[in-house]
Amino acid sequence: MSFLYPNMLFALIALLIPLAIHLFNFRRHKVIFFSNTAILKTIEQENAKTKKLKYLVVLILRMLFVAALVLAFAYPYKHDERLSNDTETNLVAVYIDNSMSMQSLSSEISLFEDARNSARKLVSEMNPTQRFVLMTNSRVPDNEYPMSRDEMLLAIDNIQPEAPTMSFAELYDNVSMIKKRNDFESVALFAYSDFQKGMMTIAGLTTDSAVSVVALPVYSDFQSNIFVDSVWLRSPVLQNGLSNEIGIRIVNEGGKDVKGVPVTLDIDGQKVAFSSVDIPAYSGNDLFMQFVLDNVGFKKATVSVNDYPITFDDNYYFTLNVRPVIKVMELIPDDVASECELLFDNDPLFIYEKVNPLKLDRFSIVDYQMIIVNQNASLNENVQQSLFDFAAQGGSLLVLPPLNADNYFLYKINGINIDKEPDTVTVTVDALASQHAFFEDVLLNVPDNADLPEVYRHYPMRLNNNSNALTLIGLQNGEPLMLMSRDNNGAIYYLSSSFDSQYSALSQHAIFVPLMYKMAFLGGGLSKLSYTIGVDNNFNINGNNLLYGEQISIVNADRSFSMIPAVDIRNNRSFVTLTSDLPESGFYEVLKNGESVSVMAWNDNRKESELKFLNEDEIAEVLNENDINLISVVSYDDMYSDGAVGAFTKKSSLWKYLVLLSLCALLGEVLVLRLWK
Repeated sequence: MSFLYPNMLFALIALLIPLAIHLFNFRRHKVIFFSNTAILKTIEQENAKTKKLKYLVVLILRMLFVAALVLAFAYPYKHDERLSNDTETNLVAVYIDNSMSMQSLSSEISLFEDARNSARKLVSEMNPTQRFVLMTNSRVPDNEYPMSRDEMLLAIDNIQPEAPTMSFAELYDNVSMIKKRNDFESVALFAYSDFQKGMMTIAGLTTDSAVSVVALPVYSDFQSNIFVDSVWLRSPVLQNGLSNEIGIRIVNEGGKDVKGVPVTLDIDGQKVAFSSVDIPAYSGNDLFMQFVLDNVGFKKATVSVNDYPITFDDNYYFTLNVRPVIKVMELIPDDVASECELLFDNDPLFIYEKVNPLKLDRFSIVDYQMIIVNQNASLNENVQQSLFDFAAQGGSLLVLPPLNADNYFLYKINGINIDKEPDTVTVTVDALASQHAFFEDVLLNVPDNADLPEVYRHYPMRLNNNSNALTLIGLQNGEPLMLMSRDNNGAIYYLSSSFDSQYSALSQHAIFVPLMYKMAFLGGGLSKLSYTIGVDNNFNINGNNLLYGEQISIVNADRSFSMIPAVDIRNNRSFVTLTSDLPESGFYEVLKNGESVSVMAWNDNRKESELKFLNEDEIAEVLNENDINLISVVSYDDMYSDGAVGAFTKKSSLWKYLVLLSLCALLGEVLVLRLWK
């Protein structure tokens, strides 16, 4: 038996009070004059014994009342063997969820502050020799090494209130790893969180019987939220001076329909569009806004709504990038003419180069957005692999039917069988996949009797069962003229006929120009509109290749934050890995040797915006079903009631029985004094 507040035991000195009262009353005599005392002699002896016993019973009841009351305030408890935290071999881990959803309000303060205040009380009332670690979503290394009680309290005060979300599985694995790393026998994890459903992912978790869990859920008084969920471009191709549309999804997480929610679109600090939207309860709605970009380069765009008190997801940041020029390379022998040269060479929007495959510098491929493999080009294995890497990193690769046996591999690798002999029967283009996203802004309408180009000679192509290629343009005989195979961020396009006038009329037809332009615009790895903090930790900086000795850094708008990420150079491309999470949502510049080369937009994870939380019973059910050593799920009211620390650390109810005993002693005293005559 131990006491949570042992200093209260000094109040047992109050037992002297009823004892002193008893002794004073017992020795005090009262003189009564009586005419004849002879007849009272026997009665007097009998009443003296009864009176003495009555006083003794009253004394015992009074002292029992005082003792039981003092012991109740001292909070006696028995140790839960699963939650041993009073020795040097046992560790206490306190997790405070500092994700964005914890910024919601509980009464007048945020859930985060609510949890931090309770954690302070928990730590301050534990054994001074106890060792602690502090777990947060920010994963501060210094806080994850054993600390004293004073160090722990200081670390709790220094927690930053905004960080990406962390799953319970990640938290549990981290705590178990810390226990093993520091040779502790057991660890008690006290988890303060709003326990969003998205957080409670435990699939595949390896449980540790030496890790005990006390769950302390905190709940917001506000259960509604309106936020910008996502944005997308109607057309992925951005061109200077041409109109485009941005799609916006607004979500209502509240239980009431909302009408006329104002939505604004800002580009480079200027408001360019305004609209409003009605959103049903627990649903979302989409709207589109038009805009026109009048300059090349990166534009900082923001979609905004107004919502209180959850405001972190009211702004959605993204970037729009209009390339100044698009670089196109055609692999073709020096003495061969090309129809593509006539198309691209005189257009200031493009930089076109004819390159002999025998003189190709494979490391320069990454500087182009589109590469055309002419049917006369002969490619070795190294060049072919470089072309596949180019497409995988976002480039557009167009392959014309091979007259060289070396090029058949370009087809076979994507499950395409192509005949080595051409079909010389003239056929007409019969079908365009006009509903496909590729044609979305190329063809407005294709009439049934459209004049489509003829093909005089083609190499029949057939798809294997494992091929992911899609037919974009088909022929009357049912065979494909043009296939598209997606390769990560880029695409490979295959034609069954050449642009040469002896093979087809494609290069003379009106469809030729928009077809080639669209492939070129889609190439080069279109810049992502935005990234998600805590999720997109690896990315490629398109068009900015890092040479050995050069340095990449990421800075925020006012240059108050700077990070040097890890950079891996593969195939002359720079792959960036963030060494830690960015501090907040917004715009960040990418600097190469101190010079700005790119702008990126980062947003908080919208999973934090979904107001779906587990209640106490659901938390217990999830943890128990996954064999987590759960000690208790503490109710919100108990967490902040008097003696709450004892209630959830020791799970004792002895104080209730002591209070009841003291009340019974008080009642017994009243009954003895009133009824014992």
